[in-house]
Amino acid sequence: MKKTQEIIGLPVFSIVDGRKIGQVKDLIINPEEGKVDYIMVSNGSWYVGARVLSYRSVTGIGEHAVTTESETLLTHISETTNANNLLERNIEIKGSRVLTNRGNLIGVISEYEIEESSGRITQLEYKTIEDENKIEVINSDQVLTYGGDVIVVRQDTEDMEAKPQQTAETSEEEISRNTTGSSDGTALFKQRQREFIMGKKVVQDIKDDNGQVIISEGTIINEDIIKLAEAKDKFLELSHCAK
Repeated sequence: MKKTQEIIGLPVFSIVDGRKIGQVKDLIINPEEGKVDYIMVSNGSWYVGARVLSYRSVTGIGEHAVTTESETLLTHISETTNANNLLERNIEIKGSRVLTNRGNLIGVISEYEIEESSGRITQLEYKTIEDENKIEVINSDQVLTYGGDVIVVRQDTEDMEAKPQQTAETSEEEISRNTTGSSDGTALFKQRQREFIMGKKVVQDIKDDNGQVIISEGTIINEDIIKLAEAKDKFLELSHCAK
């Protein structure tokens, strides 16, 4: 098993030529299959020279290098329809929020691990929403969806039932809020969203219903920005554009 931090940055070598043909720049994920389909390789000119290597063409991923049979197996991104389609979907695992199928935001992905032979994602690490210094692990069989906005994971009923017992020291108000109707649950989820996006940067202009820009790209999100988005009914869009 390899973590992405052990792969990205490695040199890529051609076995036939015995020479370096690039460097691993990124991994392109197939969200439906939960695996790496392509490795993005740079030859030094990132935007001009970026090419992709199908994971099926990877001979090995070692401690010091990635190997493939020949440089001819590398193709330019523009010539690889499947890789292009996956890139356009913009599925980023690192930095994605983790949402349970019960509607609980539990953290942000900090790392994931793949099986070298197949590229299959085996587990993900996330920083918990309560304490970002605490790291938890999700096995890939718990993942329901690798989405563009969130990664959805299965939360067992047993876990939900255990929560009131685990929060015995919390106030009666908090327990009531977590165990009452769905509107309270929605409010709690929205509050966690507010906390998560605070201090992040807006990555694209947000416009009102008349097409006027109300929050510009590059704006750092603070309480006033959140209130503005809520007043214009653009909070959901703001949360999607926060990076």
